[in-house]
Amino acid sequence: MLFRSVIARRLSESAQTIPHFFVTSVADAEVLMEMRADLNERALATGMAKISVNDLIIRASALALREHPEVNASYLGDDSTVMLVHNRINIGVAVASKHGLVVPVIVDADLKTVGELGVEAKALAAQANGKGLSIDQMSGGTFTISNLGMFGVEEFTAIINPPEGAILAVGATTREPAVVGNQILARHRMRFTLSADHRIIDGALAAQFLRTLTGLIEHPWRIVASDY
Repeated sequence: MLFRSVIARRLSESAQTIPHFFVTSVADAEVLMEMRADLNERALATGMAKISVNDLIIRASALALREHPEVNASYLGDDSTVMLVHNRINIGVAVASKHGLVVPVIVDADLKTVGELGVEAKALAAQANGKGLSIDQMSGGTFTISNLGMFGVEEFTAIINPPEGAILAVGATTREPAVVGNQILARHRMRFTLSADHRIIDGALAAQFLRTLTGLIEHPWRIVASDY
């Protein structure tokens, strides 16, 4: 309960003191879902772990942060004339555990393959639901991802996890009508919302980050290019 009270205090402070703003994008995830199915067929044949949609999102977000480093930043206080731009991309992954909401951190996420990220994320989630995570495993994050898609949530906003400057809220990948050329077809689509600290991230930067992320989701072989 003490741990839960710390989370409650931090999120309350974040909601009250950080000027949040929200930007939402929708990506065509049809090719991503086809690619994932193909990769998991190969994984089954070789005895490797399956890849989840969340694993691909973590990797895509890390690559987008590499391209837009000012999103991977922290506010240093009203007295500072600069912001802290982190030189490492450490992504926190929100997990709803039996101990409450916890955010284990994957260090240097941009330097790991999708397969490595999946193994590490699953191990951290299992530990969170078992003996619990250490303080070190939940420290040092520079950006957070909260994915509620597995619960059927299509779209939501998330509260920034200080001292980070942004958090990505990811909804379910669902099939819906979409215009493709001159046709209306059923396509997998994914919505994600970036909550950003307006003191260090402006609307244009947030939009550029989401445009890069959308491009990666819609051309997903770029996400796993380093794996092969």
